[in-house]
This record gives sequence, structure tokens and C-alpha cells, in this order.
Amino acid sequence: DLPAGEQQKNVDYILRELFRNGDMEEVRRILFMYDIVCQYIVHLADRLGPDIPPHITIDQAIGLMHVHGHKDDCYHRFASSFIPGAAITAGEILETLWASLNKVSSQARTATLAHRAEIIDDHMSDNNWKKIINM
Repeated sequence: DLPAGEQQKNVDYILRELFRNGDMEEVRRILFMYDIVCQYIVHLADRLGPDIPPHITIDQAIGLMHVHGHKDDCYHRFASSFIPGAAITAGEILETLWASLNKVSSQARTATLAHRAEIIDDHMSDNNWKKIINM
């Protein structure tokens, strides 16, 4: 239920909470994948500087589905194919589920917040169950 459009403050909040409340003592590297990471990281240190633990290295990547729509420089700098240890990672699992969520969107649109959460949770649980039985 986020407002429409990309808002970096939402991603800032998620990262800040991870660094503040996550069990980060043994973590040395993080692979951070975001569709617009090439823009997002420009002022990351200004926005989150003191919250980023000094012992953590953040590798930035753009999912392989999106990186081809960026400038050629972005492909070489941010494609997971070129990040040691990242392998070939699509990083777009949530977006692949949108098509199946469209089936329940009309029901969820008119529901209350609690009922909408139940509809989406029920649909995604069913989706996960179907994946498990088809393995």
C-alpha cells in the first residue's frame, strides 16, 4: 500500500531499519539490488551515512530484467553477472508475480485494508502451494 511512484525515502527507511535492528555483526557484504540503483546510490552516504556500519561493503546491482533498459554504462557497472559472488541473478521475483495478482486486483481494490491484506496473502499462499506441488 505504498503511494504511487518510486520514492527513495521508502528504500532509505528499509535500509536504515536493517542496519539499526538487523543482526549485522557478522555480515561483511550485502548485495543490494534495486531497479534504479544507479540513481539511488549517488547520495546514499549523505542520507544514511552514520547508519551504515563501517565493516559492511554494499555491492549495488540492477536486476537483469531492468539493466538492459538503462545506459550501456549501467550494464557494465551494475549487472549482477559482473559482481563476484552474485552469479546470474534476476532479482525480479516480485515483479514476476504481478500477472497472477492481476486476477484478484479488482476484489482487493474495493476491500478494506485488512481484507485486502487477507486476499493478497491468500492468493500468494495458493501461488506458493502450487509451486511446491509442481516441483
